[in-house]
Amino acid sequence: MTVRRIAALSAAALACMLGAADATRTVRIPSHISIKSHELRFSGRVTSSNAACRQGRHVSLYRRRSTGGRDRVGVFVTGASGKWHITVSGTAGVSMAHFYAKVRRRSEGTAGTTFVCKSADSATIRPQP
Repeated sequence: MTVRRIAALSAAALACMLGAADATRTVRIPSHISIKSHELRFSGRVTSSNAACRQGRHVSLYRRRSTGGRDRVGVFVTGASGKWHITVSGTAGVSMAHFYAKVRRRSEGTAGTTFVCKSADSATIRPQP
């Protein structure tokens, strides 16, 4: 009788855990990132339909290599408005390079719900004089 009772309690506990896992919900929120430049000063804004997905986002600026790779040349954490700016150090060939910005994915959870601010890449641009 004790073995049956333990098995029944184990099965009930497992069902409760699986039921709780099914109750977890993930809300994915799209993000967008813009980019512009003036010489080697790049800036833009992270936008989203949810204000929480604008603030505190990690933005990285990348230079595309002609060989197909990329180099990260700067990082910035956005404020409440979602604005970011990064100045690149001038070296030979930088003004002819192509750059883009990427905002990193971020997730936050509350009881039963996880909110995910999706990552996004900007357009690729060349520095403008």
